[in-house]
Amino acid sequence: MESADKALLERKVRKAFQILVIQRSRNPGVKGWELKRHLGRDYRKIIEVLSEDVSGLGLEVFEVKGPDGADDTSRFLLRFKEPPSISDAETSGIRIDDLAVLAATLAFINSKQGRASRREAEQFLREKFPKWRVEYSLDRYVKRGYLEQDDRALLHVGWRTRAEVDEKTLMTMLLSRGSGKVAPA
Repeated sequence: MESADKALLERKVRKAFQILVIQRSRNPGVKGWELKRHLGRDYRKIIEVLSEDVSGLGLEVFEVKGPDGADDTSRFLLRFKEPPSISDAETSGIRIDDLAVLAATLAFINSKQGRASRREAEQFLREKFPKWRVEYSLDRYVKRGYLEQDDRALLHVGWRTRAEVDEKTLMTMLLSRGSGKVAPA
């Protein structure tokens, strides 16, 4: 009986790993209701076992709470336990100037206490980046979940930023660099 339970648990952990790895849409991870459907009501216990199993590979199962805080709307995804190196990040296919737009936007939103109008953010970003890149990047980051835009055109930090970006470290690094402005001659 005990070995049958262990075999069932191993099979569910393997299934959970497959569910988390398979890319279904452009957004990584799966919702809690999907895990419950595939793994059963005790899916959190299975996710804990999976998280311990993948820990040796430098991965963890991360949960992003949904807007209402319910388990079914939470999103679960595999992520690195430690930030990737610069050379590893370069293989992700995201251009360094796109990352710079995201970092500057997150810093701007955080400086405005968590929300900023899109127009203000665009004006801020146009001081450093071309207009076409600002609009393209903001639309792309909203579409991918790094930023959220409400019906009043206010930008907020998105669920994917909460899952993939260490905002505290980002802000510390940005503030330690200073303004970098050169005095006019």
